[in-house]
Amino acid sequence: MTTLVRLYADRLDRPTHERARLALCPDCPAPRAGILEDLVYPESGCRLRCVALSARQPISSQWPASYAFALVRRGAIVRQRVDRHGRATAIDAVGSGAGFLVQDGSAESAPMGFAASASMLCLCPAPVVADSLEQGQHTAADLWKLAQTSLERVERIADARSRNTAMGRIAALLIALSDTFGAKPRTFVPGSLQQRDLAALVAVRHESVCRVLRTMVERSLVRRDDEGIHLLDREGLVSLAN
Repeated sequence: MTTLVRLYADRLDRPTHERARLALCPDCPAPRAGILEDLVYPESGCRLRCVALSARQPISSQWPASYAFALVRRGAIVRQRVDRHGRATAIDAVGSGAGFLVQDGSAESAPMGFAASASMLCLCPAPVVADSLEQGQHTAADLWKLAQTSLERVERIADARSRNTAMGRIAALLIALSDTFGAKPRTFVPGSLQQRDLAALVAVRHESVCRVLRTMVERSLVRRDDEGIHLLDREGLVSLAN
């Protein structure tokens, strides 16, 4: 009991900002992304709202009316562009520790999407962002960083889609996702993205993804296990993508 009292007293003696850090969720995405400390460390507690999505559950069409951005706490989100005829095109894949801006839902082709696997997101209410910007905090710079990283992912995926062959598209996609999927560069693409999601991102058939990945394994370019797809020979993949 004495030890517990000491630990509690130690926490109370810490500065308020440090106590707020200790109270963070263990897998809080903000520290991993290195952004938004003003919103997750305030004295009043974290101002983001945590939302759970089951695998393949769509993103709510109501989010744009209430939230400014989302951070992926765990899991994976595939973002889509849906036109007025209901045709959906996969445009982005967002992994744990990364985020995306929640667009204005009034647009004709408002970005939508779904959870590729069981996921948890931290959503920031739009009024919270407005308040933070008005108070002159660091949120503006952090939102700029979030927008830039999101744009890089989308551009890299679009670039992968421009390749002439399925092999080239998948190779370029694996490289792009390993660099941008999460908050930090990875050496693999997590298994939270299914093969059909990879196929949708670069507009190829699911069967083509299976065939290409099998060939890549045979050539020792990648290794597949329960965690996902490990990139063993990046230069070899680059050659296939060019």
